[in-house]
Amino acid sequence: MATAARVRGTAGPDRLQTVNGVRDSVSCGRGLDLATVDGLDRVARDCELVTRQTSRDPYDNSESQHETEVEPDSTSFGKQVVSVFQVGRVFDGGARNIGFATSRDSGRTWKRGFLRGLAPRASDPSVAYDRRHRAWLAVSLVFGGGGSSLAVNRSSDGLRWGNPVTAIATSAFGQDKEWITCDNWPQSPFYGRCYLSYSEILREEVVTQASADGGLTWGPQTTAVGNPGRASIRGEFAPAVQPLVLPSGRVVVAYYDEGKLSALLSDDGGATWSVRSGVAPVSYRSHPGLRAAPLPTSAVSSDGRAYVAWADCAFRLGCTANDIVYTSSTDGIAWTPLVRVPTGNGDAELPGLDADPTRPGRLALAYYVLGASTLDVRFVSSRNAGATWAKPQALNSRHVPLSGIARTSLGSMVGDYISTSFANGRAVPVFVLAGPARSGALSEATFATSIAVR
Repeated sequence: MATAARVRGTAGPDRLQTVNGVRDSVSCGRGLDLATVDGLDRVARDCELVTRQTSRDPYDNSESQHETEVEPDSTSFGKQVVSVFQVGRVFDGGARNIGFATSRDSGRTWKRGFLRGLAPRASDPSVAYDRRHRAWLAVSLVFGGGGSSLAVNRSSDGLRWGNPVTAIATSAFGQDKEWITCDNWPQSPFYGRCYLSYSEILREEVVTQASADGGLTWGPQTTAVGNPGRASIRGEFAPAVQPLVLPSGRVVVAYYDEGKLSALLSDDGGATWSVRSGVAPVSYRSHPGLRAAPLPTSAVSSDGRAYVAWADCAFRLGCTANDIVYTSSTDGIAWTPLVRVPTGNGDAELPGLDADPTRPGRLALAYYVLGASTLDVRFVSSRNAGATWAKPQALNSRHVPLSGIARTSLGSMVGDYISTSFANGRAVPVFVLAGPARSGALSEATFATSIAVR
């Protein structure tokens, strides 16, 4: 058992690490410093960048890999950030439970817990805030015994969660890669309507269900004529739907569509849909041993512009490595040409993007960089809608060894996605870090950083 310590930095830039399960006191001194710390560590104000553990896997069941937490999503409203993630990853799919971590001070401190009623396995968590009904909604894919369902837990404060509402259930495994969002534009004719999009495996379609009562009930499955998403559901990578709502109330569901990004559009609250095929081309270099894919991440700025980003090798001669690229649109129909984000050296993977809901053009992006046998987390931001980007910042003090993260049938896994959320002007990336495996034991947990974007 580690003993609590006082850790002090030097007069220059430091990278300090005190993730050891005890309450240390950390001060950094001069220079631009990064401290990676436990949830209860005391950290002085002279540490410019603090990456704090927000949760840790407590389970000891025989089916899961311990300690493992993977695949965080997050959302925010005001100063509050709520994140959800898998806890106790199982090798062949899903996890023991879905955890949550909630911050009420823009990502500086966190309280954690677990969602209720998600047995026997749960996966693919996503979270949204319904401004009109003042409800936090967390959706999870729940499966076991041959069937599956999409379960929505609700909370009025992001800390106390009720038992889940079932949006859809099938006797066979029928859903994958769900995502949830809400219409939080007061001027929209569908203000307060929430949308749950996912891959319907049995019908080989990308479908959406809507709720107009804060997630208490969910309407029927709807989609466009022509089975959109058929190729991607049975293809190499999942569609990874990203539903977005524009100020007009138009819903845009962007998704990976086997070599391209496509979208479904609805102007009547999700009752009917049209197809926007081939929004942008997608090229991706996969990596044996790492579970990663060109799954999109998205955000809508306060001025109504929608952004969709993913990992792509189109800007590298011979597709030798991936960058993070994005396209944007104000109407979901006309999209800008692909733009590469200056993410620095290395192979960029698994981006998490957000746009500031109060200041137009402010973007924040967290992502992993793959080395020979390690992962690192970096962060970049833009104040002018991507015209220029700040210099990338590291968010982990020590390299994450690939051997220290959860194993799956598709490779080592930190998740199929990570997340970034703006909270009161600060960007809050939520991601997974791990230390070396010791005697087969893992130490993979969820972390977050609160960053001022000036």
